[in-house]
Amino acid sequence: MANYAPNTSVFSYVFFVLLSSFLLYLDFTNETFSKPKNTYKTSVLSLNYFIKNYIFEPLVQFPELLHSKKNLIKQNNDLRLQVEKEYISNFVLSKNNDFFLNESKLNALVDKENNLNKVIISKLIKFDTNNYFCCSNHRLFIKPISDEATEPLQSAIINSQGLIGQIIYDLNGIYEVMLLTDIKHSTPVFSENFHCNAKGSGKPGIITCIYSELIWDEQFAIGQKFYSSGLGGIFPKNILIGDILDIKNISASEKEVVLKLKVNPITENLFGIVVSS
Repeated sequence: MANYAPNTSVFSYVFFVLLSSFLLYLDFTNETFSKPKNTYKTSVLSLNYFIKNYIFEPLVQFPELLHSKKNLIKQNNDLRLQVEKEYISNFVLSKNNDFFLNESKLNALVDKENNLNKVIISKLIKFDTNNYFCCSNHRLFIKPISDEATEPLQSAIINSQGLIGQIIYDLNGIYEVMLLTDIKHSTPVFSENFHCNAKGSGKPGIITCIYSELIWDEQFAIGQKFYSSGLGGIFPKNILIGDILDIKNISASEKEVVLKLKVNPITENLFGIVVSS
């Protein structure tokens, strides 16, 4: 069976050949189509640039970026750790006599990485700050950075500002610390000739002393400073504890001295265990 041949006029072929020739002539002589061509090329280049820089390269570099971010986070944490260690070291050095460090040991103190002579640097493991602000039991948990063997029970705990509490339990190398403000804690303090066991109030940053005017008739002043007395053998002597915030009448003969602590335990992640004094 014969195939059907379409009947196309010669005029159509001639017309389109002439039209194409005319368009080519305009393009070569007047660059009539240079703008559309440039627009096309620009669009292709822009599309290629977008695909390469915003789709392909981010996909290729994504694992490297993640790795780089982890490295930056680690470096930042390491630097922060080192700075906090230096703060604690400076505090211990500034209280040389109070920590019973002799001059021959000062050089060793600043050279050791995680052991400041009689202070073992430890890292915060857990601190329920909600409980600290709402309730009367103020505890946190720390773990020494080094593996050096210690006997930490009842040891004093410091940060770069001063005393914050003492260890009460050893939980397989993680130590539970009772803060000075815990309602069950008492801190031997003094101011001039006055001594007392300051009780934790269960409130952030507040401890209190109760005394009888029948025994102590001298007057205190707002802002008067109190220091650790060293009695009891746990806390070093002459460490600034805080100053008087308020004085309250409890009864006809008893008064309560409200002390605002110098130290804020929630500002740092490193602490020092005073293993010996």
